[in-house]
Amino acid sequence: MQSEQQRAILVVGLHAAFSDGVYGWMRSVATKVIFLLAALTVSGGCAQLFSLEQPKFQSLEKDKEFELRLYSPMIVAEVVVQGDLASAGEEGARLVKQYIFREGPHASSDQKKQASDRISMTLPVTMEKEQEKISMTLPVTMEAKSESTYRLHFVMPSSYTLDTLPKSADPRVTIRAIPEQKFASIRFSKFSTEANVAEQTSLLKNWMDKKGLVANGSAQFARYDPPSVPPLLRHSEILIPVQ
Repeated sequence: MQSEQQRAILVVGLHAAFSDGVYGWMRSVATKVIFLLAALTVSGGCAQLFSLEQPKFQSLEKDKEFELRLYSPMIVAEVVVQGDLASAGEEGARLVKQYIFREGPHASSDQKKQASDRISMTLPVTMEKEQEKISMTLPVTMEAKSESTYRLHFVMPSSYTLDTLPKSADPRVTIRAIPEQKFASIRFSKFSTEANVAEQTSLLKNWMDKKGLVANGSAQFARYDPPSVPPLLRHSEILIPVQ
């Protein structure tokens, strides 16, 4: 039976090793080869992703690529990071991965030995852009605007509760319960650039306006595949909570 860490290579390892766009493809070829070879050792390759648990929801309405869903309550492990969509995604995934596998500089030697504390991977990896807060005592500079703040989270397996989840040794990773919530969604298959995410978010908001749906929070970008999957085969979504 393959280990959870092997399975996670496809979700987190490749997520951190690759980024979309021209600069992403110029990254170290050696790094890409290492992760691709590792992925090939996992039974079923990328098909293994489809066996990972996903948040439970009821489809209330479907209209081509658009959908209105009612999600069941869930628990997430999340971290707030700064950067553009690609760099924030890499850093956030790295930090949450360390929590899931009880590893990294903040994990004690005892935690690292406790294989039973390791948490199964789930899909999707979700990022939400935080509202920018500008201090009145500081100048607004072009450099300050070049980075955004994102909240990245992994949904915890449904078998866990807040009481049974391992405690995070890294204070940057927090655990939060999310109640039952309606979400409007749009599914797309493109490069995960900030421009494409903004375009799909705009399309979803237009659909919501036509349906009379009112947003109840910020848009979230959900990625179901590692960036190694060709763009036309990817499953990505924008999710917006609605009242």
